[in-house]
Amino acid sequence: MITILLVLALHAPKATAMTNDVLLKARYNAVEGTDPEYGQGAIERNELRHHPLPHLEWLILAEAPVNASELQTKLNDAVDPKHGSFVVVSPTAEEEEQVRSGKITFQR
Repeated sequence: MITILLVLALHAPKATAMTNDVLLKARYNAVEGTDPEYGQGAIERNELRHHPLPHLEWLILAEAPVNASELQTKLNDAVDPKHGSFVVVSPTAEEEEQVRSGKITFQR
């Protein structure tokens, strides 16, 4: 039993860039007077692989097919507009390289 669990753990997919994944960058714009951490909840509720960045931004590694517009809609559907909203864009070339090199890793 333990051997089987070890084999499964060794072969489990890692939260790194894979060929069918799409790397996007999300920024949460909190409404003044609301909790800026509310945006993190939307990412967690959608069970997205993410890497937090400063200033309410996250790199998100999503399964294809998805584009920035679709992910933005999905995240905004998970938040009350009275609290804030998301804007999703393409990451910088430097961020893409850091993901490819393994310098940036992802969590769920």
